[in-house]
Amino acid sequence: MNRSLFAAAALSLLASACTHPADPLDEYRATCRALQSSGQLKAGLAIDECAKQLKTASDETDPVKRAQVLVEKIQSQVTANKGKPANDELKLALAEVQGIGKPAVPALQSHFEGSKDPEVRIALAKALVAICYSDCASQKFDCVVPALLEGVGADKPAEVRQASVAALQSCTGKEYGDDASAWSNWWASARPHAP
Repeated sequence: MNRSLFAAAALSLLASACTHPADPLDEYRATCRALQSSGQLKAGLAIDECAKQLKTASDETDPVKRAQVLVEKIQSQVTANKGKPANDELKLALAEVQGIGKPAVPALQSHFEGSKDPEVRIALAKALVAICYSDCASQKFDCVVPALLEGVGADKPAEVRQASVAALQSCTGKEYGDDASAWSNWWASARPHAP
């Protein structure tokens, strides 16, 4: 009897390991089928094409997904424009991601932390500061301080360093001047640590 229970459990585990992940279009196909059965589906529109259109429309209105697309666009535009002033497409993407607000922060932070390109990091840091600077009032620094710290390095232009230092001092109430090391040491001891 124990063998049969063991065999059933093993088969159950094997079956669950062999299942395929859910198709992201399944829910949209169901909607399209419902539209078709009620006579509301556009004539000649296939269920799969309808599902793709619905998913695309949904993705475009989802601020988190939209932010991810915009952040990738910002990265590619900054890389393509190396050493040149920002073009209209880059300015528009930056403005749009800032307009999304807080839902854009995870995508911005992920790409900011993952990028080694100083120009990309500065562009993303500016967007993070624009979105997160209001957190200073509640002393919630985890979004804004790392972005501002990006600008205090000796390798940054003087105007970027000055603006970053002024914003850090205003936000945190700390007075470390343009000493990047002092700011980094303060943040290392002040930042919230993951449990």
